[in-house]
Amino acid sequence: MGGEILENDDSLRVMPGGSGAPQSERYWEVDAVRGIAILGMLFYHLLACLVMFHIITEDPRFLAYYNTYMFGSGIFVLIAGMAMILRHERMRGKTTKEYYGALVVKALFLLALGFCITIASWIGASVFLGSEAFIKFGFLHMLGVSMLLAIPLLRYGKWNIIIGMMIIAVGAFIFPYINDPSWLYPLGIHAEDFMQYTQDYFPLFPWFGVLLLGVGLGNVFYPHGRRGFSLREPGPVGTGLAKLGNGMVTLFIYLVHVPVIFVILWIFSSLTGIGYL
Repeated sequence: MGGEILENDDSLRVMPGGSGAPQSERYWEVDAVRGIAILGMLFYHLLACLVMFHIITEDPRFLAYYNTYMFGSGIFVLIAGMAMILRHERMRGKTTKEYYGALVVKALFLLALGFCITIASWIGASVFLGSEAFIKFGFLHMLGVSMLLAIPLLRYGKWNIIIGMMIIAVGAFIFPYINDPSWLYPLGIHAEDFMQYTQDYFPLFPWFGVLLLGVGLGNVFYPHGRRGFSLREPGPVGTGLAKLGNGMVTLFIYLVHVPVIFVILWIFSSLTGIGYL
């Protein structure tokens, strides 16, 4: 079956000297790190929903909890950049056009999901919460656009580490002080009161830089899409995290976990009288 590509997740392994067809073995460490990130995200969103229902009170410590979400999100974006490198080797035997086409399809799929979330969050905010704040440029919007923008930069390999760090620096130290024109909010430029009218905001600066950092690190640690270091087999904890961090599993959890938490807390609040919206 030389040259054929099986459509599985991005962390599938290509054996050196093989035909280019991916094997069933996965890079468990990639999935395990993603599993740790999903746990951080679940923890933060659970706390955020508890605050929303007035079951717990937000205090200065909540900023530390928010950091778990930012850390987890950063890990996700890094892994997404590395996965672009793993996919390149997985498609060995295919043309460059087919490789880029696969990346474009995946990016557009994430963008479509992002726009669906925008519509759902607008309906939820306006109908159930009486709020004008909804997701305008969230995580999936950022990830889809970043993947599209990263395609022409893949040729620069490890140099993407430097490019990524430059973009992160601009997003962290320059754009926060620019408030106009506000329609550039996907880049990170927005009015001072913008954050009152949006949720789950992930501007391209600095987050596109984080994805490019992942692309560069992918070239360092997984040159040509193959693990460039030795690693022993995972124990029970590593195996469990790897199963949780399977690419499709994490996407499913990302899409459903907030509605599920919301419904559970709404039922709990209705039955016990504890908390309110």
